[in-house]
Parts: sequence; C-alpha cells; structure tokens
Amino acid sequence: MDAIKEVILIVDDLPNNLAVLQDYLIESGFEVLAALDGESAIEQAKYAKPDLILLDVLMPGMNGFETCYHLKANQTTQHIPVIFITSLSDIEDKVKGFDTGAVDYITKPIKKPELLARVKTHLSLQNLQKQLQQQNQLLQEEINIRLKVEEDLKQRTAQLEAVNQELDAFGHSVAHDLRSSITSINGFNYFLEKEYSELLGETGQHYTRRMREATTRMEKLIEGLMLLSQVKGNKMSYQDVNLSEIASDIIAQFQQTYPEREVEFICSGNIFTYGDEQLLRILLDNLLGNSWKYTAKKPKACIEFCAMQNEQSQEIFFVRDNGAGFKMAHASKLFSAFQRLHRRSEFPGSGIGLATVKRIVERHNGNIWAEAIENEGATFYFTIGKNQF
Repeated sequence: MDAIKEVILIVDDLPNNLAVLQDYLIESGFEVLAALDGESAIEQAKYAKPDLILLDVLMPGMNGFETCYHLKANQTTQHIPVIFITSLSDIEDKVKGFDTGAVDYITKPIKKPELLARVKTHLSLQNLQKQLQQQNQLLQEEINIRLKVEEDLKQRTAQLEAVNQELDAFGHSVAHDLRSSITSINGFNYFLEKEYSELLGETGQHYTRRMREATTRMEKLIEGLMLLSQVKGNKMSYQDVNLSEIASDIIAQFQQTYPEREVEFICSGNIFTYGDEQLLRILLDNLLGNSWKYTAKKPKACIEFCAMQNEQSQEIFFVRDNGAGFKMAHASKLFSAFQRLHRRSEFPGSGIGLATVKRIVERHNGNIWAEAIENEGATFYFTIGKNQF
C-alpha cells in the first residue's frame, strides 16, 4: 500500500511562481494544491485541510497577511501551519506576519534546498503536534474513565458501608437476643443439675453437662460477635498508650487465674504508641490470650511482647510464644472470622479473636501478619499507622 502523501497548498497570484513551487514539491513526493488569490485559498483550505500552506505576502486584493488572519480565525483551518513567501525583508513586516499566525518565512528568490528544509521541518513539527494532541486526547479519555470508575467505586463503597452497618446492627441485636436465651437455658440447666440430679441419673447428668458445655461455647461465641461489632462501630479516642503496662497487666491476670501454670513472660519496658487504649487492650488481650492458650501443653512455656524497627524506621510490635504454632500454608485463614487452624478438642475457642485483632489494627491504619513453625511457636507482628493522627 502506497504511503499517504502530505498535502501542501501554494498561494501565489503569479502562475509562473506557482509552477516552480509545484515542480519542487511534487519532485519531493508531496501532493500539491494551488490558489491564485486569498479568497480561493481560504475556501480550498476549509475543504481540503492541507498539511501546510505556502502563502505569498504581496497579492492584489486580499494580501497574505489578511489571508493568514482569516485562516487562523477559522476553527477548521487555524491549526494548519503557514509559511510566508515574500521579497519583503523589513523586520516589521516579518513581525507582522508572525503576529497573524505564520510559523516561518522564506525569502525570494526561493532556493529549493531551503524551501524543502523548512517545509519538512514544519511538517515534522505539525506531525509531532498531532501525535501529542492524540496522546493527550487518549490520556484525557483514560482519566475520564478512571474518574468514572473511582466515582462508581466510591458509590459502591458507600453502599457497602451502609449495608455493613445494617448487618452489624442486626448482628448485635441478634447476638443480644441469643445471649438472653442462652442465659435462660443455663439457668434452667443449673436447676436441673442442682434439684433433680438424682432423678436424672448418670445419663441425664451427662446430658446436662453436655448442655452446659455447649451453652458456654455459645456464650463465648456471642460475646466474640458482639465485641467484633463493637470494635468496628465505636468512635476512636486517641491518646498515648503504654502497651508494656497493658501487656504486663493482662499476663498478671492470666497468672492469677491459672496459678498452676509456669509461664515465663518477657516484656520490653515503656513500649508506647498512639491510639485508642480500649481497643489496643482488646488487641493485646486476644494476642496474649492466644499465646497463653497455645502454650498450655508446653512444660516450659515462654511468651514475649517486644518492639523493633524495620529499615524504614517504622516501629513493629510483636507477640511471640513457643506454643503449638501452625502451618504457614494455612496462614491466610488466620484473620478470618470462624476460621480455626486447630481442632476444638485440642484448643477451645470461637475463631473470632484474630478477626477482632485485625479489625482493630486496620482501624489504627496498621498491618498485621504472622510467622510460625508447627509445634515450635508463633509470632504475631503488627504496626500502628501514624499518618491519620
């Protein structure tokens, strides 16, 4: 397929001049149009939309300056580059030509090498300008698409947030009603065990014990669900928080509740951060509670709470233990509600604690992750973001 030739419009009132310019340009591979006066040049330019116009200045009637002015005033032709051809050498005439919108001058008598050099230069500039405009148009279209996508995403996010709020409110209400029912069941079960144990016999007593264990698990599950809902909905109250004091207090409570256990607790002093103290206490209570639970079968248990800095000088807090650990292949399930990596018969729990921890960390604009080796222990790392405070 032949390449599309660039079109040049020559405007000159002298036919001999037109013929010479046409020969130069046709020999060089251009398609050439011709006009003998300004009026016809303007009409041809509107219709043919040439790539460049060579315009004589001194013409009878409408001269080159006036013709160029009209070309630049018309939206259809204003972007076509115009090169004046003139015998005028006065600086004021050249300035006037540039003021009307011309891009260059060629002085008579015309020399073919100069003519071709200037024509090719401005055609190249024009092509580059067209490419730039096309790229800008494509970029603007892409920007418009992205803005539309972002707007749609904002609307969908707002809708999801509204739905989540409704679900949280519904879940909280259901959990509250369930807890009331469970409390009633526990009460009746207590009276059965206390007042009618002889009538129930060994089998009946076994069933009531199973009922009590089941309702206890249900109570813990409901408490976890209500806490998870509370963590998302409560208003944040920021302050300086001494995490070391909170961690030590939590471990002391565990040691008081389970005095038979010997657990070494290592805690760096004066680990501070900025956040919601109540939520951060819940976070540490869950992480340290997990470590306490999963080290229960270790004769020499060790739990550690410390902090370190990464290469970007960001503080990273971590809770480490030498307990049951887990397979890293299952780490993606850790922070999802109701996901468990150990059987309930091995370690009790509702499967909501780490989901609550993750939600608290996210509300503090932070990240959480874990590393572990099965039967050797686990480490939970978390950060607290600062750019939102």
